[in-house]
Amino acid sequence: MMLGRRVLPLLAVLAALGPAQPAVADEGQWTPEQLPSLDLAHLGNLGLRLKPAELWKDRGGLMRAAVQLSGCSGAFVSARGLVITNHHCAYRAVQSVSTVESDFLGHGFLAKGASSELPAKGYTVGVIDQVKDVTATIREVSNAAPDDRARARAVEHKQRELVAECEKQAGHRCRVESFSLGSRYELIDTLELRDVRLVYAPPASVGEFGGEIDNWMWPRHTGDFAFLRAYVGENGEPADYSEKNVPYEPKVSLKLGVEGVGNGDLVAVIGYPGRTERYLTLAELTQAVEQELPAAAELAGDWLGILDAEARRGAAVSLKIAAQRKQLANREKNARGMIAGLARMKLVERRAREEARLRAWAAGKPDRKAGIEALDAMDQLVEARRARFAREHLLTSLARGPNLLAVAVDVARRAGEHGKPDLERRSGTMDRDAERLWKLEERRLADYDVQVDARLLASLGARAARLPEGQKLDALAKLGSIAAIQGKLRASRLSNVEATKALYFAADAALIDKSTDPMLVLGRTLAAELERLDTERDAEQGELERVGPAYYALLEAERGGTLYPDANGTLRISFATVRGYSPEDGLLAVSRTTLRGAVEKSTGEEPFNLPRAVIERAAEAKSSYWADPDLDDVPVCFLSNADTTGGNSGSPVINGRGELVGLNFDRVWENIAGDYGYSVPRSRNISVDVRYLLWMLDRVADASELLQELGASSYRSAPSRRERTQSARRHLAAGPTLSAAPAPPPAPSAAAAPEARSCACRAPGGHTSGLLPPLITALGLLGLGARRRR
Repeated sequence: MMLGRRVLPLLAVLAALGPAQPAVADEGQWTPEQLPSLDLAHLGNLGLRLKPAELWKDRGGLMRAAVQLSGCSGAFVSARGLVITNHHCAYRAVQSVSTVESDFLGHGFLAKGASSELPAKGYTVGVIDQVKDVTATIREVSNAAPDDRARARAVEHKQRELVAECEKQAGHRCRVESFSLGSRYELIDTLELRDVRLVYAPPASVGEFGGEIDNWMWPRHTGDFAFLRAYVGENGEPADYSEKNVPYEPKVSLKLGVEGVGNGDLVAVIGYPGRTERYLTLAELTQAVEQELPAAAELAGDWLGILDAEARRGAAVSLKIAAQRKQLANREKNARGMIAGLARMKLVERRAREEARLRAWAAGKPDRKAGIEALDAMDQLVEARRARFAREHLLTSLARGPNLLAVAVDVARRAGEHGKPDLERRSGTMDRDAERLWKLEERRLADYDVQVDARLLASLGARAARLPEGQKLDALAKLGSIAAIQGKLRASRLSNVEATKALYFAADAALIDKSTDPMLVLGRTLAAELERLDTERDAEQGELERVGPAYYALLEAERGGTLYPDANGTLRISFATVRGYSPEDGLLAVSRTTLRGAVEKSTGEEPFNLPRAVIERAAEAKSSYWADPDLDDVPVCFLSNADTTGGNSGSPVINGRGELVGLNFDRVWENIAGDYGYSVPRSRNISVDVRYLLWMLDRVADASELLQELGASSYRSAPSRRERTQSARRHLAAGPTLSAAPAPPPAPSAAAAPEARSCACRAPGGHTSGLLPPLITALGLLGLGARRRR
């Protein structure tokens, strides 16, 4: 990579520090089975002290401490089922137990003993049991299908057969996931823990400090952490909530790295990244830029404006719609940031060059003909997608909008599929999913407000009326005025939880068809439209099953090495180093923020309103054991160049010895388009430092029992670590700490200290990069940098 103009005037700084080291490009969300194929010598030079088998092996390995938590990630941090995750991942749990009188969102929550822990309704904790390669089994039924639509249904049917067999084990949830455009399939067997309880959450003024203003931004001072606990029945098996249940005992849990990390240190992010789109064709990427992202941003922005206005009606309404507002705000900012980020990266232009190079490379190679034909077929599919996009976008948005309409559609779809064998039904309508999905309907009904739903429905109706000819959705377009819509909502019995529950589980199609309930009538009409859309998508999916592997093989051959697969909600690890970056010309961002900076940023008004207790105790923070000697203060957040995306929220961040030193919770604005492409200079993720959490538990919450469980209570009275000793440095170089139960913490006098490390030259996958990251590391060590402009 060429050295950019912005760093040329600063070469003298590097010269003063000694010879420059080539930088590491930490691109890659690696699957567990890929670990042995990575550049282990390189990772060892960076500071990794764990062997691949210590990270992942059959029935063991440190990565198994990471859990999937209802769309987020988390990790076990004690032998008693204690799970650490982000505050925003536990948000719904806190919201569901909050009232105007007991506002745990505003004031925070700390359980004083097990009996005080509150149910986190609708949450589950997924613990990986085993992973099995089932590619050959899937490929057999795919190859035997007579056409593309039949292929899609045959593959889906076989996946469900495998899942059904796997789930004969009580308490297990299984799924089959596709990797690398259908080149590989895995059966993932997960133990699903259904009794999850809230243990600790800081006040929202800590957990959401900066709010949407700071979302995707750096510098960051957000204490985005919380604790939940997973329980099982007295027999040790997964069970629904019961006072008789006991804490789950994980096979592996993480020890906290109370010494934290410093600039240049190796870290790794372990979790369940949701979706990336790194291997889109040029046509697919262009459609995302021109259609998908603008539509997502516009709709989310419109709905967010409606909810913001409705929240001003009072505290009860504001609390009821808080989670939906948060999701819409994040979606709107994310989509707009994606558009800007893709333009800044010039990714469409880059992809155009890459595709032209790929076609030129494959020309004249008979063994690559299938790959080029696959690329051509995928381009034709994009044209079909473009033609139906406006209608499809509206239909697929129904689940994120008006709560009562979403419930009506789900009730109607489930009833419509009920006469079929379970394995033949559409996703979301199978009996195996009924109990889990009903919890979603309960949340929707709990958050339902007539006026809010009416305005959101009116927004949908206006959009439906503007659809092009041939794509009209008259059922939405003819809803009428907001007053008329409110009348329909009030006339519906679906807002009655018990009545709707009975209807949902009865799944009686004849009863739904005869119903005159205005919302059920609308729901069944839209359910039929969704069924037609699914049929169209079946043919497309079947063709992708056929041509996708050939295209992916072409990419691998041209790029000359093993590729990491796109994220798909499965367990991954990303290796990185703590480092700052240059967000734009003339600006430099150092890698860490402090409690002092948070206090300076606090204005007393949302979203920059730190609690009084935090501000008062911050003055003495530097004298606590949790203060970093280099910063002379408690660190709050840090940057690294880990490869993360949505779903990585709550992912444990470990050091080279496998100790938890932080929690991933966000990316920087310049990396918002990272789902589509990695940028060596600017791909940075944001993590909250574990020492801020420990300081909060120690000095603000006085959480003695929790600190004891975390193995950190002995540090509460320990002196500040301003002076680093040689013995502390030698301690850091000690061997791995992986064990079935957390080891006791080292005595404060023998505390470890992160040692400065220079960058090596290759990423885990063998990529090379330019000089910008070490330049910023050097500047960070010198204490140089600038706040991002507001």
